[in-house]
Amino acid sequence: MTGDRKRQFLLNIRLGEKCRAELARELDILCARTDYRPEFGYFLELFRYGHLPEALRKRVGRPIVNLLCVGAPLELFAASGLHPYKVFSGSLSAAQVAAVGLPALMCPMLKAALGALELETAAGSTRPWVLPTTCDWVVKFQALMGLGGLAPPAPLHWLELPHLKDSPRGRARWQVEIAALRDFLAGLAGRKPTRRALLDSLADFRKTRRAFSRLIEARRAGRVPAVWFSLIANSFFLDRLENWTAALEAGLSALDGGLSAQASSGAGAGQIKTPTGVFLAGSPIFFPNFKLLYLLEEAGLAVLGDDLCSSERIFPAQVAVDDPSEFGLMRALAESYHQGCLCPTFGDNERRLNNILGAAAGAPVKGVVFQVLKGCHPHELESLSLEEPLKRAGLRFIKLETDYTAEDTRNLLTRLEAFAGTLY
Repeated sequence: MTGDRKRQFLLNIRLGEKCRAELARELDILCARTDYRPEFGYFLELFRYGHLPEALRKRVGRPIVNLLCVGAPLELFAASGLHPYKVFSGSLSAAQVAAVGLPALMCPMLKAALGALELETAAGSTRPWVLPTTCDWVVKFQALMGLGGLAPPAPLHWLELPHLKDSPRGRARWQVEIAALRDFLAGLAGRKPTRRALLDSLADFRKTRRAFSRLIEARRAGRVPAVWFSLIANSFFLDRLENWTAALEAGLSALDGGLSAQASSGAGAGQIKTPTGVFLAGSPIFFPNFKLLYLLEEAGLAVLGDDLCSSERIFPAQVAVDDPSEFGLMRALAESYHQGCLCPTFGDNERRLNNILGAAAGAPVKGVVFQVLKGCHPHELESLSLEEPLKRAGLRFIKLETDYTAEDTRNLLTRLEAFAGTLY
């Protein structure tokens, strides 16, 4: 081993240890919270060990495909005998791994994903990738790998997202893209998913969606704090579908038994606050970067709903099947994911506004907190188009721009406390 390679090898070991320490620290904070329950242990342990390449492979027992976005139909992966893995992208330590040579104002979520890829590669683990072209950062992801000194993963499949929902041409293009994804996954699995496999996968995910809908309803009622809701949702990709669903169903009885968002001020709080309901929108939040969720609690705000693709929107929509043929099933998958997605990269995205207003009408929501990760231009623009309509509907609105560091914590808390004061 040459001197440069040895230094890089040792550096990767240190950075990997830093990532594990970051995770362990956040998991210990969660375990020490006053609202911790044993039913959460399964989801915590998935993050303690389950995200590591070898542990995840053994747990799911099937080939793994990396994803950067939930816009690709998850049922199609399962029907192909593959496991989709949303790349671990909430780690500040992982983002620091990839920082050298990358733009300073780059989206921290994508920077963390690049860092995770670098550590994965250093550990000798390589996986296929599916890249939905949701934003410019993702479109340039392969080039960013090169800037970081990484060889592009092979094989890699681009899933080109049409940016108009209600365009017949865009819908037709998306069906072609989903068919191409099926063929790519078939090449990885060595077989094309059968109609029976598609039907079984749809049925399995339907059961999971029902359980997840119950979790959403419990949070709407104020029984599930945002921290635990987000942890459970984030952990979805870290185990087999049936295991995760069974753990969620087992835990729902405890959640329904009275876990209250009012008790969610965590281990270090001096007093329990009576929370005011808000809706959380904007850039996704991935573990262990729960900074904003903790600050919302500290400011006396309870998240009763969200439109984050890392949380309530990990399943964009129910898949409605009116034609059980293979062609009909593929069409249903394409249309449900395309129409259900609320990504800000769509040019015609009125459904996002309607989704927020609908959630506010069904729960005691008094305001909207819109988070924008620095460098996330689509959400920055989306916030501008949403603010005035939401205010006209009687909802308070605040936009917070942040990243994965802790330097802005005090400023964010001050702004959230002032915002909370306007909601009474």
